[in-house]
Amino acid sequence: MLPIYLKDQEFSPPDDPIYYLLTRDGLFLVKRTLFFEAVVPAAGIPWLEPQEPRVNLSAPPLPAALLLQALACFRAVYNRYRSEAVVLLGWREATRTYELVLPHQTVGGGHCDYEIKEFPAGLTRLGTIHSHAGVEAFHSLRDWEDERFEDGLHLTIGNLDTELTLSCSVVVQGFRAQIPPERLFSPYPIPWDQAPPESDWAAEVERKVTPLPPPIEFGP
Repeated sequence: MLPIYLKDQEFSPPDDPIYYLLTRDGLFLVKRTLFFEAVVPAAGIPWLEPQEPRVNLSAPPLPAALLLQALACFRAVYNRYRSEAVVLLGWREATRTYELVLPHQTVGGGHCDYEIKEFPAGLTRLGTIHSHAGVEAFHSLRDWEDERFEDGLHLTIGNLDTELTLSCSVVVQGFRAQIPPERLFSPYPIPWDQAPPESDWAAEVERKVTPLPPPIEFGP
């Protein structure tokens, strides 16, 4: 077996002609011969047991009613601005319940930007739920970029004007795993027809959702 060294601030290259070096950038094999000295990426250490990435959920089931609340919000935004929207998912430890937070956001078409300056006291930020307006639910390249540094649940509701679609995932340290909705929600199937009226969110949408300005048109 080859020796394994950690490259910390006190690391000094050993005299070993070949060894593994574990660094911030991953695992490397260091090899010296009479003709070269190389530091090359190593896929793994062959005498150790393999390990596949995985995420096991231990969270309490998400109430389907919470998703229906989010749907009512998304419909309110969609019918007003024909755009995507986002709500944040929070966990209140004092009552061991999930809650939704509507952040200030700017929306337009397939676009939604939001900024979180403060999160309500007593709530732990747990993830996001966002809509894809009239498009099918999936996690787009932009979603991957936005969510890769945010550990937690990330859900998408799509096709707001036809047959609703749902995509669920969990992100940990940039690794994303898809979650079958039946493993996440209770009850399941989701009773979509029991969503609250959009008017329940009218005041919040008016206060916290800003449409993008119309594009500038040139020419006669």
